[in-house]
Amino acid sequence: MIDYDDVRLVAAIATAGGVRGAQARLGTHIATIYRQLRELEKRTGGALFERLGDNLVPTARAEPFLGAAEDLRDRLAKVERRVAALDDRLVGPLNVTTADTLLDTASACLKAFSAAHPGIALSLQVTNSFADLGRREADVAIRPTLAPPETLVGRRVARFSYAVYTSCTSPCNGWIGFDASLSALTAAQWLKANVAEDEIMLRVNSLTAAAAAAEDGWGRALLPDYLGAARRLSPLGKSIEALGSELWVLYHPDLKGNPRVRAFSDFSAKWLRDTAKRWCPGDNIARRLNCHSRRRLPVCLTIDIDT
Repeated sequence: MIDYDDVRLVAAIATAGGVRGAQARLGTHIATIYRQLRELEKRTGGALFERLGDNLVPTARAEPFLGAAEDLRDRLAKVERRVAALDDRLVGPLNVTTADTLLDTASACLKAFSAAHPGIALSLQVTNSFADLGRREADVAIRPTLAPPETLVGRRVARFSYAVYTSCTSPCNGWIGFDASLSALTAAQWLKANVAEDEIMLRVNSLTAAAAAAEDGWGRALLPDYLGAARRLSPLGKSIEALGSELWVLYHPDLKGNPRVRAFSDFSAKWLRDTAKRWCPGDNIARRLNCHSRRRLPVCLTIDIDT
C-alpha cells in the first residue's frame, strides 16, 4: 500500500536530484532514506530512479508519485489560502513580491505602508519570474505586465512606457545594449531596430544593470519610466509610447477577504498612482530634481533577491 511518506520520499529525492540533497528536506539519515527507497522499489516492482551523472532522475515508475505530490501541494496551498482568508487581524506577516526594476519603488511603497500599519511584518521578495501566489510564495505582487495571470485578481494602478536616459554628470553618446537573454523584450527589439551595433558600448543582462551602467557614464540606456525616475539619470526626449506597458497590484482571489492583503492592496494602489505622476520624462522639474538628489528612503524589511 502506498502512503503519504512514500510520496514525500520520492518527491524529495526528485526535487533534490539525489539522496544526499533529500536528507535536508526529510530530516532523515541517509542510510534510512536508501533503505526506504529500496523497500519502496521492491513493493512497486522496479526502479524509481536512474543515475544520470551525479544526479538521480525519476523513471516512468516514479511519475504517479510525483503527480500525487503536486496534487497534494496544490491542496495544501488551497487550505492555507482559505485559512489565511479567515484571518481577520490587521497584524501579522505580509509577503510582497516584485521585479528587480521596481525595487526602489516597491521598497518606498512598503516603507510608507509600514508607517501606517506598524503591526504588519513586511517582507519583500525580488524576482523577475512570477511568484506562485496560489501556493503562497507571496501574498501580493507588484508587477509590470500587459497580461496578468488569469488566476489572479487585482488592479491596474498605472501605465508606463520607456525612454532613453543618460548620466546626469557624465553623458556619453554610445549605447548600453542587452545580451541574448533579454532578446524577447520589446525594449531589446527597439534597440536592435534603432541602434547600430557599433554604437553599443556595453551589453548587460538586466534593466537594473543598464540603469547602473548609464549612471556610471557607459552611455544611453533604454529604461522604463519608473526605473529612470528612480536613478540619477536625465531623460533624452519623451517616452516611447510604442513600448508602453502597465503596472498591476495582484493577489489570489481566495485572499480577497484577508484584511492585510486588502489594506496593502488599497494603500499601494493609491500610492503607486500618485507616484506614477512623477515618472513622465517630459517633466522638466522632475528631471532637474532627479539629477540633483536621488532620494532613498530607509527601509526595514526582509529582502530576498533572486538573481
